[in-house]
Amino acid sequence: MESDNLIETLIFDKQFNKNQCKKEQVLIDIFKEQLENNTKNPNLRCMYDKAGFDTNYFNRLEDIPFIPVNMFKQFKLFSCDEEKIIRVLESSATTTGIPSKIYIDRQTSIRQTQALISTLRNFLGEKRRPVLIIDSEDINKNSSNLTARGAAVRGISNFASKIVYAMDKYEDTLNINLDRIKEFERIYGDEEVIIYGFTFIVWTEFLSRLKENNISFNFPKATLLHSGGWKKLEQKKVSKDEFSKSCSDILNMDYRDVLDFYGMVEQLGVIFIDCECGNKHVPDFAEIIIRDLNTLYEVKVGEIGLIEVMSTLSTSYPAQAILTEDIGIFMGVDDCKCGRKGKYFKFLSRVEKSEVRGCGDTFAEGKVGND
Repeated sequence: MESDNLIETLIFDKQFNKNQCKKEQVLIDIFKEQLENNTKNPNLRCMYDKAGFDTNYFNRLEDIPFIPVNMFKQFKLFSCDEEKIIRVLESSATTTGIPSKIYIDRQTSIRQTQALISTLRNFLGEKRRPVLIIDSEDINKNSSNLTARGAAVRGISNFASKIVYAMDKYEDTLNINLDRIKEFERIYGDEEVIIYGFTFIVWTEFLSRLKENNISFNFPKATLLHSGGWKKLEQKKVSKDEFSKSCSDILNMDYRDVLDFYGMVEQLGVIFIDCECGNKHVPDFAEIIIRDLNTLYEVKVGEIGLIEVMSTLSTSYPAQAILTEDIGIFMGVDDCKCGRKGKYFKFLSRVEKSEVRGCGDTFAEGKVGND
């Protein structure tokens, strides 16, 4: 298919390098083919028909009918032959107990991995580094069903020369393994290392435990990447600045090297990382639309609304337009001072009273230990 070549070009070219107008036309050409393929699923075909949407004739990304993210909890939304599905990704749901289920075929899996690497490379460079995962090895178990945490760890692992897990899991409890971290610090403390964890776990099960026990480490050249669980931290009145400052103090690292990124299991492979100006940028193979909370039309620069995430990566489920339960502010297009092109935005919060997507925040309170 012609769109396959276009997608590969978007993934493998340098990211954040395309002006918005040119990028949008390429995405429209790709989506026309993908949306037609989606009509193989009767639920999706019915949705397009009711919306009066012709998959072959549209000129604006905003006009593509979006799928509310909760629909992935209610319907089997796959657009490939069922026998081609190799993995089902799940996001836990702490309110309803019903997870989103995302159906992945081999081509989608490969593209998602390639796309994630392409985005991270723009921020981390090419060099492989020792990686400390603030989680247990259990999260990365080999399974046809994979959680959002496990999928993220697998993505980060592509940049690893060595992987060490900082925690052990006992039943539903995560415990810090001090001996393992101290050994990682002894061997790699003076090197450039990557530290990764889900935000809520890093705060509640790692940083807070270390602070309570007056324990610190020395990773002056570390880059700490974190994502997920901000809703729970907002309830605990933990700000982004406080989080980054605590990382800096306890791990003896540069505050500016604590990088928050926004992503979702429904759009695996698409992540939005903070640049040095504090904005989140959209990679060239994806798009965002910030929609007004009342009208659902796209907002203007400087306005807030619901975040819609669009992706070209999937051949197995409708990733082209998914409306999240997250609120962001549309910051600008093509003119961020960091030099990256395309749209950029800031994540603000989850929608009030929306279901809290489980981002590894359902663990029992853990402990600090040496075993």
